[in-house]
Amino acid sequence: MDPKFQTSFIPKKQSFAPGSGVVSQRPARHVTSIFMAIAVLVFIASLIGVGGAYFWKQYLLSQQASYKTQLAEREKQFNLDLVEQLKQVNVQIDTARQLLTKHIAMSQIFEIVQRMTVSDIRFTSLEVAGPTAQKNGASLSMHGYGKDLSAVAFQSDVLGQLAQYGLQKIIKNPMISDPVLDANGSVSFGFSATIDPASLSYTQLVTGADTTEATSTAQ
Repeated sequence: MDPKFQTSFIPKKQSFAPGSGVVSQRPARHVTSIFMAIAVLVFIASLIGVGGAYFWKQYLLSQQASYKTQLAEREKQFNLDLVEQLKQVNVQIDTARQLLTKHIAMSQIFEIVQRMTVSDIRFTSLEVAGPTAQKNGASLSMHGYGKDLSAVAFQSDVLGQLAQYGLQKIIKNPMISDPVLDANGSVSFGFSATIDPASLSYTQLVTGADTTEATSTAQ
């Protein structure tokens, strides 16, 4: 009898009983489903982020427009022309204040000379050179004569004791030079000193404020 051969090359499905030690192959379809779900969630989150950014941008633009409107309304409440005029006036006032602060009244020198001069001394000439810097004083140069030699000596003593007359902060480096005795007994001499700029302040002259207090005058 001829043997019978199986004509189909497709293996038949085999079933394995549990506990037989053979593991059956499972499909990987559920792994693909997990990745697909994650991708969908990421896509949805990105859409939400884009939408949130868009709405936030629209909110900022609306706020900016609102602020511009409020600013325009506030500007209408002020007179811009008046504000500009006030600015110009303020600049002029500041400039005038600076000029007054730095301005020197040379006429104050006459009062200072009067306060330091004794009764028997007369000055016939006066030359003043203004200070070249804030720290430098005004240079004072005069020519005078005294009734006699004792009058000039007393004047020299007064200049040496200016602190007693409240003039030590005003007159710096006073010096009597070249005394000459005339035929009639009078003595001519030269005088030089430096005057403190603070005592020549124009502000002091106008307001009457005395920055260097003098307790008495030498006469």
